[in-house]
Amino acid sequence: MRKTSFDKEYLFEELDRLATEISERVNLTMIGGGGLIFYGLKDATKDLDVVLENSEEISVLVDSLKNLGYRPLSLVEISRPYRKMESHNLENRDGFRWDIFDRLVCNRLALSNEMKSRGTDFYNRGPLKVMLASKEDIFLFKGITERETDLDDMRLLAESGLDWEIIEQECHNQSVSSGILWENALYQRLIDLRDKHGIEAPIEKSIRTTLEEKLNEITLTDAIKQGNRTIRTISQAIEEPEYFVRKSLKKMVDKGLIEIDRSHRPYRFHLICTR
Repeated sequence: MRKTSFDKEYLFEELDRLATEISERVNLTMIGGGGLIFYGLKDATKDLDVVLENSEEISVLVDSLKNLGYRPLSLVEISRPYRKMESHNLENRDGFRWDIFDRLVCNRLALSNEMKSRGTDFYNRGPLKVMLASKEDIFLFKGITERETDLDDMRLLAESGLDWEIIEQECHNQSVSSGILWENALYQRLIDLRDKHGIEAPIEKSIRTTLEEKLNEITLTDAIKQGNRTIRTISQAIEEPEYFVRKSLKKMVDKGLIEIDRSHRPYRFHLICTR
């Protein structure tokens, strides 16, 4: 008989069955609703979200789950938000599912070294080792998805007490390493969290400030790439006042993103990477 949710006891039973079936070493990190169960923040979940960093281990995990009666889900059986996450999805006869990510979650956000250092050794039996991601990192992973249930889990995590500085710093690190503006995705989810559950994250304003600054940098960089080199021409190109452009360019100079050519009047600005 198919069920809609599964408790801690069921999850441990599945891990035990998997540990017995697996013949080669598999290391995985739990990042989703299953983690909230083991943190005592919810009673049940419908799946386990895990990340692995080795394609061979993923193959071993998938094959072992198949041997235990799990079957891969077809695209038509997976909702749009899950399809966008680009994971391996397997389900058993009870309706319990594994969502397995290969190195990256949503094909973008990585399991960083800092995340691994914050994780907890959770389950170690035979060749199977499971690491439980920190609450802060689970919050961040859930903060980049479009699933409504993840927003509910973010509420539970926020109410349990979080080190918000860790979340903000990890988001920044991931943005730098991937070249993707993860502050945008996180900020939108923080707004959703406030609108739906009345929870205002302490980092919401600083994330917004960082996001606006990075968006300004992108706009100014594009203007300079298009041949606008002076404050006046850049101001005209982006349709912003010169005082705003001057202030923003100074910040980019201080960050080492651009440099000033003072041999001309008016001064000219260049991208360091293009010189």
